[in-house]
Amino acid sequence: MTANKAEAALSEAQQSGLAGDVQRAREGFRRARMLYHQSEDLRGQANALIGLGEVELRMGHLDKARDAFTEARVLVAPLGDQREQGNLVAHLGEVAYREGKLAEARSCYEAAGHLFSAVGDSSGQAHSLKRRGHIERDEGRQDLALDLYQQALRLYRHAGDGLGEAHALRSLALIHDLLGKPDRAHQDFEQALELFRQAGDGLGEASVLTGLAQILRRTHDFAGAIEHFEKAASLYGRAGHLRGQADILFELGRLLGQLGEGERARQRFRHAADLYEKIEATELRRKAQKELEKLKP
Repeated sequence: MTANKAEAALSEAQQSGLAGDVQRAREGFRRARMLYHQSEDLRGQANALIGLGEVELRMGHLDKARDAFTEARVLVAPLGDQREQGNLVAHLGEVAYREGKLAEARSCYEAAGHLFSAVGDSSGQAHSLKRRGHIERDEGRQDLALDLYQQALRLYRHAGDGLGEAHALRSLALIHDLLGKPDRAHQDFEQALELFRQAGDGLGEASVLTGLAQILRRTHDFAGAIEHFEKAASLYGRAGHLRGQADILFELGRLLGQLGEGERARQRFRHAADLYEKIEATELRRKAQKELEKLKP
């Protein structure tokens, strides 16, 4: 009976997280963890802690995220599941990456890659390579990043992981754009877009539409950029990803303001500010309100 309650609490917490209800998600994951503890279910406890860590990571609460992932790692250690250990080490790498501790992040991703390799998990290996590519990209080693992304793409394709392939193609698009190859970037984005649509991944589709919109804006196709931004904002909203929706609305507000469309710009900034308030992003809400004030008629 307790196990069923734990599963229900975990499912409810996951749904709350997707809907952007951070506080309810936190409470749900903590309740699920407690119920799994009562059932002496180590894996269940770890899953609840991973969910909690992902919520805190999304909110930028890095210390809390690290604590949750570390505790989950301790719980799964006796189970001997190297794949799960790899996932948790990769999560800790993401925390270190967000903290700007790139050497630590690189070490985590390399360790995760070895764990995934030991169990023949090609998708896991590809994920680790892709994340290492992000570090090299950020440190200005674009050629090395490109190589790591291409390795990741091959492994995703070997594993038949279409969603992973889409993520790798999106990373390749971004690096080709950085290297001054917008045509290659556009091609990569279009391939990724199709794969995200096939997988029914609205968030992935939204991120690619955003990338395409940014290329179109830089090449002065403003109508195309606005159309892609609008579609991306709608997809983020449909998925309940309020932060993503707010960020795109903020970008739209700036673009529309630059084009002299003051009323439309004000609408986007106002909507963005409301969404930032819902997710407790106080500083971002202030930024949106400041932009709104600049556009007072």
